[in-house]
Amino acid sequence: MEKLQARKKVYLWLLILLSLCALIPLAVLSKYNHQSGDDYGYAYRTFQIWRETHSFWNVIKEAFATSAEFYQKWQGLYASAVLLALEPGIFGDKYYALTGILLLAIIVGANCAGTVYIFHRKCGCPRLEGFAAGCVMSFLMIEWMPSALQGLYWYNGAMNYVFFHAVLLLLLCVLLSLAGEHPRRKAGRTVLAVLLAVLLAGGNHVTAFVGILLIVGFGIFAAVKKRRQNLICCVITLAAMVAGFLFNVTSPGTRIRQSYFSDRPGVAGTIVTAVKTGIACINSWMGLAVIVTAVLLLPVLLPLVKKIRGQYGFSFRYPLLVFVLSVAWLCAMFCPPIYAMGTPGDVRLTNVVYFSFVWLFVLNEAYLCGWAVTRLEASGAAALSGAAGEFPGSFLITAAVLAVGMIIGCGENMTAWQAYLLIRSGEAQEYSAEADERYAVLCDSAGEDVVLKAYTAKPWMLFLDDITEEKSDWRNEYMRVYFGLNSVVLEQTE
Repeated sequence: MEKLQARKKVYLWLLILLSLCALIPLAVLSKYNHQSGDDYGYAYRTFQIWRETHSFWNVIKEAFATSAEFYQKWQGLYASAVLLALEPGIFGDKYYALTGILLLAIIVGANCAGTVYIFHRKCGCPRLEGFAAGCVMSFLMIEWMPSALQGLYWYNGAMNYVFFHAVLLLLLCVLLSLAGEHPRRKAGRTVLAVLLAVLLAGGNHVTAFVGILLIVGFGIFAAVKKRRQNLICCVITLAAMVAGFLFNVTSPGTRIRQSYFSDRPGVAGTIVTAVKTGIACINSWMGLAVIVTAVLLLPVLLPLVKKIRGQYGFSFRYPLLVFVLSVAWLCAMFCPPIYAMGTPGDVRLTNVVYFSFVWLFVLNEAYLCGWAVTRLEASGAAALSGAAGEFPGSFLITAAVLAVGMIIGCGENMTAWQAYLLIRSGEAQEYSAEADERYAVLCDSAGEDVVLKAYTAKPWMLFLDDITEEKSDWRNEYMRVYFGLNSVVLEQTE
């Protein structure tokens, strides 16, 4: 038994190390990252106040002033706007390189916090198993996310979605923590849940909407199980969440933004389009990488479901229902943008839907494992059921073969490999050098009319957008205000 446990520890540490090592090229690529688009629009006030005062306190105050400004003129994302005004580039263009590292830390940190809490605190499994599961899930999310550009390197788009997905995971953990706690602790957890709910409600509409669904789900479960105190906690949290969400979507700025989208479906049309979009995404994501990951996670999921059966007496009777609800959850995430704009939204939104897909895929795998173990026990195959949690040496060989097959079959699409190619080719370095030259010109041209050369290098993982030859273009206007210019345009090309 000790030999099996030692072998399993080696396996888990290998999963952790390989998952984290895959982040290295992505972190290195971040060195060549630079601002663009909405980065200038949301951060011009904080950038200017930092240049004038070099006071962090004044920068924080200006970030809240930015939130108030955008609440009136463009969107009601009261929490998100504060974060977007605090992008690292306001302290100097070189600090924008921290964006990719920050987003990687948020993704891995939130996933590992969630899995360690569920595995260790709620189910009594070793911390190492939860940490390994979180790292592997993060690996799957990061390496095959729909857009690394909008999920890792563009601060404005990534923080507006990835950060609030992390907040949603923290809220999930807090709601899970309500079960079995002392009344005094429940009061403290409720306060924490309310704070997270208010923060989540002030972010993007997608994570805010599913945050409401999450709290409603926990409330229904508490009502069915007749857990009055838990139900009260959920009702209080839901009230805070709904109040914040309404404050968000009813803002004057949101009404202004909505006026640009006239072709919007009704409720029925939204549901139909969301279901089609969600199922299409699930179909495109169910590839070799997901299947191999499922196999790699078996040594941690099987002991987990056995712990749940032993500790909570859970019977895992409804795998089909869990599957249907999982699909419905992913489809529901597309409802807010389709209802508001008539489209499923940009790829930065799809990133967090994909993150949820990974979580729900692992949930369904664990539930199926529990269902299988329960069926084996019910059929009298107790010995076979007990062997389900063991770790034979042959599994290491199988896992290694599958991992190699995954890299051969899917490796060229991994974001780490693509980042390596951009660095090796010199395209990322060339883009960064051109951006540095631009930044120096812009900082020294306050009050002037500036003409910039177009980028010759546009690495797809770093380059989002650029200004145009029209000085009235919104991108030009954002850059003009950010640097205090009279005007800025791209050099005209014949």
